[in-house]
Amino acid sequence: MVAALDTATATAPATAPAPAPARRKETDLWLLERLVPGAGVNNLSLTFDVDGPLDRAALGRALTLVVRKHDILRTVFRAGETELVREVLDPAAVTVEVEEFRPDPAPERVQAEVEAFVAAPFALDGSPLLRAALFTTGSGGSVVSVALHHLVFDAMSTVTLLGELISAYEAPDGYATLPAVAAAEEPEPGAASVEFWREQLRGYRAPEGGLWFGNPPSEAPDLAGGSTWYALSAEARAVVARLQRELRAPQAVVLLAAYALLLSRHGAGQDIVVGSPVSVRPAGQEGAMGYHVNVLPLRVKVDPAKPFKRLVNRARSVFLEGLGHSGVPAESVLDEVRDSGGSGWRNSLCTHLFNYVPGGTSAEFAVAGHPARIRGVENGFSKFDLEFFFMPEGEDEHAETRIRAVYRTQAFGPHEVDLLLARYDALLVRLGEAAPTTAVGEIAAWGAEDTAAVEAGHRGGLPQAYAASPAVARFSRYARGELSGVRAYVAGPDGQELPLLVRGELHLTGPDGEPAPTAELARWLPDGRLELLGRKDRRVTVQGTTVPLDDIDGVLLAHPDVVNAATVAVPAAAGADPVLVSFVATTAAADLADRLLKQIRADLPGAAEPHQVVITDALPEVAGLPDLEGLALRAERLLREEPAAPEADGMDAEELADRLLLLWREYLKRDDLTVRSGFFASGGHSLLGIQLLQRVKRNMHLTVRVKLADLFAHPTPEKLATHIARTAA
Repeated sequence: MVAALDTATATAPATAPAPAPARRKETDLWLLERLVPGAGVNNLSLTFDVDGPLDRAALGRALTLVVRKHDILRTVFRAGETELVREVLDPAAVTVEVEEFRPDPAPERVQAEVEAFVAAPFALDGSPLLRAALFTTGSGGSVVSVALHHLVFDAMSTVTLLGELISAYEAPDGYATLPAVAAAEEPEPGAASVEFWREQLRGYRAPEGGLWFGNPPSEAPDLAGGSTWYALSAEARAVVARLQRELRAPQAVVLLAAYALLLSRHGAGQDIVVGSPVSVRPAGQEGAMGYHVNVLPLRVKVDPAKPFKRLVNRARSVFLEGLGHSGVPAESVLDEVRDSGGSGWRNSLCTHLFNYVPGGTSAEFAVAGHPARIRGVENGFSKFDLEFFFMPEGEDEHAETRIRAVYRTQAFGPHEVDLLLARYDALLVRLGEAAPTTAVGEIAAWGAEDTAAVEAGHRGGLPQAYAASPAVARFSRYARGELSGVRAYVAGPDGQELPLLVRGELHLTGPDGEPAPTAELARWLPDGRLELLGRKDRRVTVQGTTVPLDDIDGVLLAHPDVVNAATVAVPAAAGADPVLVSFVATTAAADLADRLLKQIRADLPGAAEPHQVVITDALPEVAGLPDLEGLALRAERLLREEPAAPEADGMDAEELADRLLLLWREYLKRDDLTVRSGFFASGGHSLLGIQLLQRVKRNMHLTVRVKLADLFAHPTPEKLATHIARTAA
């Protein structure tokens, strides 16, 4: 049913702006959708409960009036192969139809159906980026949900849209649709602001391999997200209130400084960039609807030898100065962080976000005389590894402060996020207990569960070991009982003891109390066991990604036809990544190598794919372990004698790799790249990757279609050329 609309209230046709290319940050939203096609990764909503019935036709009429009044709600996008174009539809051409649902009255079923409605993807084919539904619940109430694409809406648009919708619903005849409200236009950032951020970020490099906590960065994200809530303890709130007074800092700055310290303790390093979303609506248009948010890349340097006051001062400076230059999208200054080692599918600056939303979310309002309130709806996705939304009800210590943690499920599990929240609370309490001159490096970020797990592990002497894979167990001296001590602990590079599930080097203390590093990586498990993660000397860096060779061997050994396996890294030319070669002992058919490579591609990052899998009857051994030195020498010989690769469209893979390398150097503006240089690890990003692949298609006349996903899976000229040649064969 299409919502009825009196012709008397329809707006007169207006001259719409001509179609125009999308802005850079709009294009970035589109590129995320190309990574997970058919998903509502950019969907937001205005959803609210009403304690009474609403009329579907009247709701459709109200929404139609609102959409016809606001140009931004009639803005549509058309996606081409490499370009996104925006235009504004004529007001008379848009009529909003409201879907009606009568879900099972159980609260969880209502929520599930609302979330499914919001999560359904929009098509960027010129169709409106807004839809609406009315859910009638068994209690006689209603749930209204308006789903919108992020390209035309942001969280800060919610209040304006809600007010407009209520006005149009309650008094449609008095709702003025003329003059139409033009979309707010953000001014171009000034040269001084661009230079400010370039200077702020110059020299920044993201930590190699991501945090020591959670999962390593993923090259093929699904962007699936989860969320949870946490209420700060009364003790933590009291500390924040006191530090505000003593350090003369806003509440947001104190919370930001503690968040940076928490991330530092989990492997983010001492030089940290935390993203902070801010509204960039033009002056006088603070209530404008649309996508008017920039993420400020706040660079905070954590000096473990200095007190928390120094960290707060730094956070205050960068936070307040950053607000003064908020008109610069972070994407426009990414050149300053090339080679940062981050995944190419996202802005490598902002993997962790700090979002300060004062005032809470508990306000009630009325619709047609019925009490109403906002309903929280998740779209099931997260573009960032971790985002803490701080929602204080006030600034005194008695006002509740809730944290909504949103996370990528590929980066963290629910238990890991719960641990982070508990540690954040405990860290705030300890900051309050410490003397003003205490160095932040001396303040532990442990929660009660961390302490309990480590204590449980030592009740029977040294903790039991759990090897992450058979390959880890083979090379671990701890698992074989060759190491002894009176106490075990996991330490970071600075020697500080690490809590539950945080990866570090295993240390043992002898009877004299002196700690001894074991060169083995480990982490504490919740049951008090130590999970062994491999030896430090069995890790190499390929395409900017840390690759544990034991992980590759673990995948190989898991195959039922594999008797033994060992992977070695062969040094390449100066400045180039090492070449990985895996040796597999088996009695199975010769085609096992291709099946094993396929399994490695499915289970591990692209950088972990061996250049070659060599099938053999048995592996040479020394003292019962694979002879890694002998295998490395054999791998070097095999690489020298390697036969020519297959051809693709008249070119062998080597020639194709050389031609791709020229494009790598052109698009990345670097002459030092080799055929083994990763596109994203060398500073590339998704938009640049799409442009490069279009050039490949246009100039090389390949019969094989190369997609963006192929570039993620095969990110070097050599690997992409081999993939193209194999596909063409």
